[in-house]
Amino acid sequence: MLGPVAVKERIVVLDIIRGFALLGVLLVNMVMINQLLMEFNTDMDVLFQPALLVAGPASITAWIVQVLFLGKFYTIFAFLFGLGFYLFLNRGEGQSTENRRLFVSRLWVLLGIGVLHIIFVWWGDVLASYALIGFLLLLFRETKLPRLRAWAVGLMLLSFVIVACSIYLIFALPTFTNATLDGLAPADVVAMEAAFEARLNEIRTVYTQGSYWQVVGYRLLNELPLVLINAIVMIPRILGLFLIGLYVGKLGVFQRIKEHLPQIRKAMYVGGGVGALLSVAHVGLQLGWFEGYLTPVISGTAAVFLREVSTPFLSLFYVSGIILLWHRGALSWLFAGFAALGRMALTNYLVQCIVLAWLFYGHGLGLMGISIVYIPLMTLGI
Repeated sequence: MLGPVAVKERIVVLDIIRGFALLGVLLVNMVMINQLLMEFNTDMDVLFQPALLVAGPASITAWIVQVLFLGKFYTIFAFLFGLGFYLFLNRGEGQSTENRRLFVSRLWVLLGIGVLHIIFVWWGDVLASYALIGFLLLLFRETKLPRLRAWAVGLMLLSFVIVACSIYLIFALPTFTNATLDGLAPADVVAMEAAFEARLNEIRTVYTQGSYWQVVGYRLLNELPLVLINAIVMIPRILGLFLIGLYVGKLGVFQRIKEHLPQIRKAMYVGGGVGALLSVAHVGLQLGWFEGYLTPVISGTAAVFLREVSTPFLSLFYVSGIILLWHRGALSWLFAGFAALGRMALTNYLVQCIVLAWLFYGHGLGLMGISIVYIPLMTLGI
């Protein structure tokens, strides 16, 4: 039976990229765990519309996290999962059947860890989703490159359409709601708003003042179903990214980096250029630059849609940039630290989440609700 990958067999730059991605995931997770799942589901979180924050350090920090971090590092991890799938299945001569069997076993273990993570740590788990969608990835192991590319592009486009439709409904809902509320007595409207705010406060009290088991009980009954629904919605996006990683693995880019340097350099320029243009566009939409030309619903929908489309391009820029810097021998001191983190990515991810739960929930330090300004400093400290 094949064991863990020996250090001498590892592709060093992949460990560096994993370690780099862990830092970005830590920052975004810290912002997310500082708020309630209900706030994210109702788009009341600080990252959805930073323009609504009072101008100042908190607003600037939220903009930086939204544009440069939000979604980018989970995208990298999903890509690496697909790439790792290809590399794992092709370890050793004539051992593809054993490799496949072992990969399935690891998916079941990952699924178990993910479910326990959701219940006993926090709601922002991705491991269970990766494991479940990993079983779908097995269906593509023999797919030829042209068809694999078509599937990857198609799934990514489908995920963008799903986002656009979902966000349109979210922005259009207030119009429908206001029309409904117009038919209610003012006292009833006030009562509804008060009831919603009271529910938020009730949940926040559970997280900031409740015991550990009260938090677990609430999460199991109220948040686990929402997490499962979100996992289903994310299938096209995650599977599409898995397939991009599988595609790159089959091309042999990371196995023969020197040979692919021109393509990697081009990928960095395209990712950075397109990602920057889309980022400027979605920030401009959020700041109201086009409010004279677009309705608020269309403007808000377009902003989130362009932000989502910019994410894989900026992730491509990060990954290709790291490869080129590493190949030149630059920042070796920094990359050595990232590589050490990346070699134990799963362990470090779980430890990060446990530490964050202790920092922000009431059974630990109870820091939930602190200003986003402090979170980048806490990330560097951890």
